[in-house]
Amino acid sequence: MVNQRRAGALLAYVYIAVNSLIALVYLPIVKRTLGSSEFGLYELAASIINYMSVMDLGFGNGIVVYTTKYRAEGRLEKEQKLYGMFAVIFRIIGAAAAAIGVVLTILTPTIFGASMTPEELSKARILMGILTVNLGLTFPLSMYGNVVISHEKFVFSKIVAILRVALNPLIMIPILVMGADSVAIVTVMTVVSIGCHLANYIYCRRRLGISGKFLGFDGGIFKEIVSYSAFIFIAEIVDKVNWSVDHIILGIVRGTEEVTVYGMASNYNQLVQQLSAAISGVMLPKITKMVARREGDGALNREFIKISRIQFFLIFLVTCGFAMFGHKFVIFHVGADCENSYYVALILIVASLIPITQSVAISIIKAKNLFRFRALVILGMAVANAAVSVPLAIRYGAVGGAIGTAAALVIANILILNVYYSRRCGIDIAAYWKNVGLMAAKFTPSIVLTLALKFAFPLEGIAELLVYGAVFVILYFVSAYAFVMNGYERGLVKKYAGKVFPLIGRQG
Repeated sequence: MVNQRRAGALLAYVYIAVNSLIALVYLPIVKRTLGSSEFGLYELAASIINYMSVMDLGFGNGIVVYTTKYRAEGRLEKEQKLYGMFAVIFRIIGAAAAAIGVVLTILTPTIFGASMTPEELSKARILMGILTVNLGLTFPLSMYGNVVISHEKFVFSKIVAILRVALNPLIMIPILVMGADSVAIVTVMTVVSIGCHLANYIYCRRRLGISGKFLGFDGGIFKEIVSYSAFIFIAEIVDKVNWSVDHIILGIVRGTEEVTVYGMASNYNQLVQQLSAAISGVMLPKITKMVARREGDGALNREFIKISRIQFFLIFLVTCGFAMFGHKFVIFHVGADCENSYYVALILIVASLIPITQSVAISIIKAKNLFRFRALVILGMAVANAAVSVPLAIRYGAVGGAIGTAAALVIANILILNVYYSRRCGIDIAAYWKNVGLMAAKFTPSIVLTLALKFAFPLEGIAELLVYGAVFVILYFVSAYAFVMNGYERGLVKKYAGKVFPLIGRQG
């Protein structure tokens, strides 16, 4: 399974590369083809339906944890009963999600009538109707993606994810050239989504021998998973609120063009989030096994620090690079009408730096079943975020919404949860801060030197992005290898660089 985890992590970065390419090339094409108003309409409809995905009630995550647990304990009969029971439950959830989607589709004019034109309202209802169909058809199949992950088949899981993001632009760009609108985009997304869910289902049946046949209702299993999943569900709601509520607030109080500004910034922020998740996303099954085997806090903390350092190398590079060069990049990328997307994205990215480089801590507290407090804290954060973001969005638009979200993230994830991780969960937060603090300090000379060169020899337009962006990346990686990396991290560089440049591998 180690090879699956490593290959899965590598494929996750392929996924990020593909997704980044799409964000950098495809989304600007869509925005320019549709116009700011219709693109904002598409972003708004997708955000509302995105909320509906929390109706899995946290069961998907529970399936991963309890499958890993049953397999580690050799209780395969429990595993099969689990799948049969939740196959039925996910069908019921899919029907409920579709029904709620229909209601929201009908109420679209009531919700957004004050900030949209009649033409926008009509198209918004069509978009939400299509996305509601998507939910109703994919929910019953969605558990099989979790089953694939719980069996640690990360290679297949990531290949499906890569296909899902790659097929949309490959199909849509020719259609956009022929004059397609947002309805066509959402229709293609729905077809691709259903196809990828079917691929997971077929893989589970044919390769893993899982039919999802109902073998009776086991109240004990259900109660145990509901007890575990309830707070995962709260966390999923909070996640959707934090990253989607600003779209909806802006759609109600400011209109579709501000939604477009926030939507483009949100795409930049999501790319950064995915860089971190590529590593931490394959760690939950391993952490669960370590807890089940009672390996102790020492072993868990070694994993936590090891992964957090690797995440920080990448995320700090992107954060600093975006801060220095992002303003001109955003104008070049999506146009001067979305200039404020830079400020929105920078606020969100900086506020997320610490939480996403601590993401393995979340896997640890899930595996230890200590997730309840975190769920309640971030639930309070979500309420505060929504309350603060409304007046800020009314006054400052997309930037105001981002400030509200950032403040809530920092207070909950850094000021409160770091204390909880340290005092209650046995996670060595002091070691984390010592590591990332020293890392940031050692990268400071490369940042200062890049800025000095930039101001001493100013370049215009794309030349500045290419030249000084490359200078910063080179200085950053030289500093990392020479002054920041430990023996384990240098070994990783030699190992993987050696596969591309054999001389490096022989020197290691």
